[in-house]
Amino acid sequence: MGKWNGLPHEPQYLCGAFARTTGKPCKRFASKNGRCKLHGGRSTGAINPVVKHGRYTKESVKLRKQYVKLLSNSKTLINKIVL
Repeated sequence: MGKWNGLPHEPQYLCGAFARTTGKPCKRFASKNGRCKLHGGRSTGAINPVVKHGRYTKESVKLRKQYVKLLSNSKTLINKIVL
């Protein structure tokens, strides 16, 4: 863990990771594992979260097929009327 930074309500520790170029320690507050968000602390979440969005459910696929069929039928009907 890093350096202790006062006592407002509970102990707050600094990150403790050192910079490659300057060699100075990071001044951000640490998470429970002792590192800040930039140096391996709290996760920002999955890049591709597994969330069901409903695009490929049975109902939505069926509705899209019905829509395409209706659209093609209307185009043929319009072509018959115009020509």
